[in-house]
Order: sequence, then structure tokens, then C-alpha cells
Amino acid sequence: KHNNRTKRPTTWDSAEIRPSSRKRYSEGGSSKMPRQGLTRTKVLAAALGIVDQHGLADLTMRRLGQQLGVEAPSLYKHIRGKADILDGITGLVYDEIEFAGEDGSFRERVHRYSQSFRHALLRHPHVVPLMAMRPVPRENTIGLVEMSLSAIAELGFTPSEGRKYLNVAVGFIIGHALSEVGARQAGTEYVAQTRQEFDDPQYPHARLLAVEPVDHDSEFSLGIDLIVDAVERRAAALLV
Repeated sequence: KHNNRTKRPTTWDSAEIRPSSRKRYSEGGSSKMPRQGLTRTKVLAAALGIVDQHGLADLTMRRLGQQLGVEAPSLYKHIRGKADILDGITGLVYDEIEFAGEDGSFRERVHRYSQSFRHALLRHPHVVPLMAMRPVPRENTIGLVEMSLSAIAELGFTPSEGRKYLNVAVGFIIGHALSEVGARQAGTEYVAQTRQEFDDPQYPHARLLAVEPVDHDSEFSLGIDLIVDAVERRAAALLV
């Protein structure tokens, strides 16, 4: 008999989780949800809440059941298992992305969509690695994908070409978020110490890494601008 306080469960058959509602995903894992009215949405929102608060390692079926006030086997009425929960968690994050709509130029719409995507990821830093590794859930993203490809098609590209450009943009957004989350988790002091290792007068350009702070916001905007620049140049070439 072990004490869960001192030894974390290592399988999906032992753990906890917490309440739902978009505004409460990250409020912690202390209060249990009522047994009545358990749904798939509540299970997934509770799972996302515990991951936000404690990380993926603490998400197990036993803990999730305890948090929801049910036995772990009861959860299988609403989810199919570990993979289903992980896909559901990423789906909830995708649900927070707001598509830019049709107002403004193509560049402005891409920036609004990309920033909304980035902010959704940064609200759930422990989920960002999942977003990079899990397949895109259809039910949460098909509308976003369709609107994105439609906007690219308006520039004259085929659906196949549009898919490639969309994949490049999504890969950049998730990759940038991974980098930003990694820097946050490493800690300001550690990052500063690492950057000081570049403070070598023999390498005047590389030395800038030690003295100039990283501006994640401007670097993200620059990356999106470079992608849009390339897409618009290729669109203009189609008209020649």
C-alpha cells in the first residue's frame, strides 16, 4: 500500500482531475465535480484542468474518477481510454481559437487567426507538446481548416497548395509556442545564465544573444509576416 502523496501513479489506471467550463480549466484540482450529470464534455474539461494545473504526468484514470466523484470504470461510458482523452484535450484547446472572419486584408486576417491560436496554446502550456504530436481532431478543427483553405483559395491556389501553406503556418505557430513555453519552464535565471555563455568578444554577432532580451511577441509577428510575404509573392506570380 503506497501513499499517493509520496509516490505518483505511473499508469492510466490511477489518478485525479478537475472541473470544467472554459473559464475554469486552469483553476486547480481541489474541488470535486458532482456525480450527477457527468458528460464527455465535463470529463474532458476536468482532464484539461488537471493538466493545466499539474501537468500530463498527474493525469490518470483513477485520479480523474476521484475528482469527478465516480469510480474510474464509470469514465469509460464517456471516453474510450487514454488516447481519446488526449485527443479530447487538444480538441478543447482548438475550440478556443477564433477564426479571423472576412474583415481586413489577407495579411490582417492571418495575423488575427495566428495570434488567437498562439494565445490559446500559451493558456495551456502543458498541452502544447500534445498539439505537436497528436493528430488534429476533426470535430474541433474542420471549420477552421475549411475557412483557412477558403481564404488561401481566394488568392488563386489549389486546395493541395493551400494545405501546404496552412501546414507551414500551423507548424510555425505550434513550434514557436513550444519554444516560448520551454523558456518559461526553464526559468528566467537559468535562461539568463545560459545566454551569458555567449558573451564572448571573439564572436561579436553571437554576443548579442547575451545582451539583447528575447521579444517573443515581435518574433512571432515577424514569422507570420514572412509566411504571408511568401504566399502573396507566389499568388502574384500566378497572375503573370
